[in-house]
Amino acid sequence: MTLTICIIAKDGMVLASDSRASSFLTSNDTVKKIFKLDDHNAIGISGDGPLAMHFLDVIFSKLNFRNGVTFLAEQLRDLGKTYFNDAFSHQEPKDRPSLSIILAGYINDKPEIYILSSDDNFVPRKSPTGFECIGIPIIANYLLNRLYDQSITTDHATELATFCIKETSSQDNRVGGPVQIATFSNQRAYAELSKQDIEKIEAKCDQIRLIQKSKFFPEDTSSATQSTKDEVKND
Repeated sequence: MTLTICIIAKDGMVLASDSRASSFLTSNDTVKKIFKLDDHNAIGISGDGPLAMHFLDVIFSKLNFRNGVTFLAEQLRDLGKTYFNDAFSHQEPKDRPSLSIILAGYINDKPEIYILSSDDNFVPRKSPTGFECIGIPIIANYLLNRLYDQSITTDHATELATFCIKETSSQDNRVGGPVQIATFSNQRAYAELSKQDIEKIEAKCDQIRLIQKSKFFPEDTSSATQSTKDEVKND
């Protein structure tokens, strides 16, 4: 399965995902799920990974990036609907493989996120919250609703996205493997973080998890008990 997350920060956008593809018998933790479209538009996927990668290969040359992400969403809608209706004409829509897409980019220097899904003919849905999740989003949506703020920087957004993915993977083994992260803005080109940079972020997230967990440990009452005995003795 998958968890792919997009976050709008005050100085750019962050796209992140896990890298696990799982089946009934096996799992693979090397699957790529975030992709550059051009310097200022990117895409994340959830669902049938091999199908998604072929779909992107087929449509890429047909995409026009000049008019911004809103128009790009409409292009993806038309191309996705045509592709699925052709490739799976032998199946009823309810029986076809499922593919979900996060589209992130800019229009008139304004960042926007769209969700498109094969389940409803790739109708674009614009994010009203500044973040979106696809795949297994329950834990991530909860955390983002609690922790996201529009003033967040891309550096902190990479940490927040990673934290959401790590928390989800700790509870659901369909999400896992190394985290993938990319950042970009209307002025800064799409770039994927190195393995070393991501490992540092993951280590910081592990520390945050330990700090949060420690807040719920029972207090060590031994010292307090001894202190009370000493007070009674002195009296």
